[in-house]
Amino acid sequence: MWSTLSSVVLLFYGYVTADPARFDGHKVLQILPNSLQELEQVLALHDVYDLDMWRHPRKGNHSMDVYVEPEKLEPVLGALKDIGAHVKIWIDDLQKLVDEEQSSMKRSFHLPYTSQGRNQGFNHYVYHRYSAINQYLQDVVTATASMPTVNASLTTIGFSAEGRDIKVIKISRGDGVSRPSVFIDGGIHAREWIAPATVLYFIGQMVYGDEFDLSPQLLDKFDWFFAPLLNPDGYEYSHATYRLWRKNRVEQGRNCYGTDLNRNFGYQWNPAVGGSTNVCSDVYSGSQAFSEKESQAVETFIMDNRQNMMAYLTYHSYGQMWLYPWGYTSSLPADWQELDSAAKVGTAALAQLYGTNYVVGSSTNVLYSAAGGSDDWAKGGAGVKYSYTIELRDTGAHGFVLPTNQIEPNCRESWRGLAEFALSLNTNKGGHRG
Repeated sequence: MWSTLSSVVLLFYGYVTADPARFDGHKVLQILPNSLQELEQVLALHDVYDLDMWRHPRKGNHSMDVYVEPEKLEPVLGALKDIGAHVKIWIDDLQKLVDEEQSSMKRSFHLPYTSQGRNQGFNHYVYHRYSAINQYLQDVVTATASMPTVNASLTTIGFSAEGRDIKVIKISRGDGVSRPSVFIDGGIHAREWIAPATVLYFIGQMVYGDEFDLSPQLLDKFDWFFAPLLNPDGYEYSHATYRLWRKNRVEQGRNCYGTDLNRNFGYQWNPAVGGSTNVCSDVYSGSQAFSEKESQAVETFIMDNRQNMMAYLTYHSYGQMWLYPWGYTSSLPADWQELDSAAKVGTAALAQLYGTNYVVGSSTNVLYSAAGGSDDWAKGGAGVKYSYTIELRDTGAHGFVLPTNQIEPNCRESWRGLAEFALSLNTNKGGHRG
């Protein structure tokens, strides 16, 4: 019988077994380099040991979270000791978090949910699969057919590598008036389940009304485009087979699968900056910019609808950050102060509910350098002025495996932040050409 480790390795490179991969004894280390030199040495271990860097801010005085399989633990800890970086075990047994997530999912499906958590019988406080997400989008369109003040229409903007629909739902007043638009997506990275859940919650609040009574103003001010799941193949694979899968599922050869879609967008695309030319890497950037069907679909749709598109927000996890371009360089856009100010309106509103703290800044200066991101392209390539990557809960205690009991507070605060951010934007200045 194969060992758990062998099964995980085979799954990682594209083979499928009957049972999902397990992560017994797999750990996440929190590493604090003492200098920029130490930081560079720690980052070099990524290639030596093929590590999965869950979170790695570029500055030497910020911690990084690194996922380590059991067989790599001893040599990695030895290398870190030689470097002199401070290390502690942040998550001791990843399988316990996966089990907790699955147990909370089962409980949540059977619990009564509040009016804010239910739209047309859809429970927003669990992680839904691809088919349920698409059904909800269709149900929203059907429901708005009898609503006099809100309209929804559903478009398939393209197909994934495995042939799944990539859908965008437009929500507007439907009164024939053309308004500035906002585009919001989630699920570019497969394992970040909280991102599609958050975007779906936004859709429900916009259509069925929200507790803060802000949706009427938002519909009066903007037309809204929502793409809750840009990487359906990877997302399904993360549910059924390998919980930590990040990329899409395009076959690469060498028994390797997937491209990191958030390294594949065409503005200043460069695998040497936060990406990789290794097809087996978690951050493989693709053979060229926009090599992937999923990123092509986003490019085509936004370019076709970019006239008067004022904002682009892409939701990810984790780290609690509201980031603006650039990701490919530490330099800032000419209008960075406007981007910074608008983001801080959102994070201040978000913090009012639970006191959750979000960091605001440019991607490179707060998080790390990475070229080929969708937010860089939306601003630099498509000319959308207010372009952001938002990293949702938490700050590492659960990482990507966020339990369902955090979906509700995450979604409520995120909605409040989005709404106040959008209402603060000056539409008279125009949104195009960032």
